[in-house]
Amino acid sequence: MTTLLRQLKPAFRIKSIATHDNGVEITWKDGHQSFYHHLWLLDSCRCPKCFQRDTLSLNSGHDLLKMPLNPTPQEVTIDREGNLDIVWGGQETGHHSVFDPSWLRVHCYDDPALKQKSKPQLWDASVSISYFDYHEVMNDDDVLLSYLNQLVELGVAVIENAPNDEQSFRALVERVGPLRQRYHPTNVFTMDRKNAVAQAIQHSYQLGRLRNHTDVTAYDIPTGIQFLQCTLYDNPDNDRQAYSTVVDGFKLAEVIKTENPYFFELLTTEYIPAGRRRLSVEEKLSENDSSARKYEWEAYRRNHLINLD
Repeated sequence: MTTLLRQLKPAFRIKSIATHDNGVEITWKDGHQSFYHHLWLLDSCRCPKCFQRDTLSLNSGHDLLKMPLNPTPQEVTIDREGNLDIVWGGQETGHHSVFDPSWLRVHCYDDPALKQKSKPQLWDASVSISYFDYHEVMNDDDVLLSYLNQLVELGVAVIENAPNDEQSFRALVERVGPLRQRYHPTNVFTMDRKNAVAQAIQHSYQLGRLRNHTDVTAYDIPTGIQFLQCTLYDNPDNDRQAYSTVVDGFKLAEVIKTENPYFFELLTTEYIPAGRRRLSVEEKLSENDSSARKYEWEAYRRNHLINLD
């Protein structure tokens, strides 16, 4: 276990809990204390009744208007895995909520670090994105920490000289944190790149240019880090900067607000319909299609293109 992980581990483990009339107080292994109101905990419940894990959205069973203003737990414990386990009473009798300690600590609204946290640095083409060597990140904790700090500060970093195989890629991800399944299970390392159906499913699998877009890291709870590996690239001019193009969406919103306030207001007030299909179990898309694919669900919603705090 690395020095970094040794330092972080106590912060995400519960030492003890104390119940109060309106909430639960948690003392963490590193000595920090957090308080979570009962109403906040009930509203944040991720049980199957309240939360749809496939779509990462609230279920119809989670009705905020019917939620009691002063929910009362019947029992509050720490389970064998170290999670906060709450069995609710009163109007919510039988309702069972389990909270991962790392999720609770990340969402601690008493943490002084939240008050001290500096604002994210917005950037444009004048800022140079840091490059890190794969082998140094894998073998040097100080380089790993610099890489993670860069991710926190700018939201993006580039790792070079990575072996082009699945085992090395997984090792890099797991060097940073636990590996999570993406919302569709296609394996980029084993996919047939000549398969037009596969390319149509996800544009990141196409042989052409991957254009700038907003991806789905925010779908994770807590928010995750997305790793993109370029497994095939044609660069005859050996242009290092041509490998990837990235854009700071917050900086872009700031520029729109400054230079085009009318359009900024439009993007923050008008609702735009959006949808996503999720690839799941294999099945033919049509009788004439030899490839086996199936879309499990379709999720459509209406959002502002720019959401304000």
